[in-house]
Amino acid sequence: MLIFWGLFFVLLFVGMPVAFAIGISGFSFFVLSGTIPVSIGVQQIATASQSFPLLAVPFFVLAGHMMNKTGITHRLIACSNVLVSWMSGGLAQVCILLSTLMGGVSGSAVADAAMEARILGPNMIRSGYARGFTCASIAVGSLITATIPPSLGLILYGFVGNVSIGRLFLAGVVPGLLMMAALMGVVYVVARKRGYREARVTKPSGREIWRAVVDAKWA
Repeated sequence: MLIFWGLFFVLLFVGMPVAFAIGISGFSFFVLSGTIPVSIGVQQIATASQSFPLLAVPFFVLAGHMMNKTGITHRLIACSNVLVSWMSGGLAQVCILLSTLMGGVSGSAVADAAMEARILGPNMIRSGYARGFTCASIAVGSLITATIPPSLGLILYGFVGNVSIGRLFLAGVVPGLLMMAALMGVVYVVARKRGYREARVTKPSGREIWRAVVDAKWA
């Protein structure tokens, strides 16, 4: 067993991707044990890749990339900007709300954080937000994406634990919305304390809200 652990850490140390390090060190058990046929290891790998529930993972990631490329993500950003940019810490509030909306789009917290860091991060820094506050708003806000269904983490947990994925999705809605409300409250307090101004001076009118929501309806 120590040999396999040692091989795993050696592969990580030389810079090999984590997935390959885990796969090679795990498969080497079947090769070096001598008592278990290598074909069993191949069958285990093939069986994991042919799981119907796990097909949702690459498809949700694909859907997120397609929405980024087709401009639907920018419509979500515009909608979030209209809804909450008038609050204290406007751009940070947009990050939190956008993470909530992105939870129903891609289900990947990493994808959400990467997108917001590339699009909203520079604007926040140029607007006078501290780098640490910007990083925290994007990183912590992306955890909402991992809670709001469809969440990749909930899919994997349901598959491994043999738990109903549909029920996990239903159970993730309320906690996700509570996280959004709590984080927006924290952002409001910190922004008022540090003097971060609103991104928009006036509150949006009902017509502006309606137009923004209708424009982002497909997402």
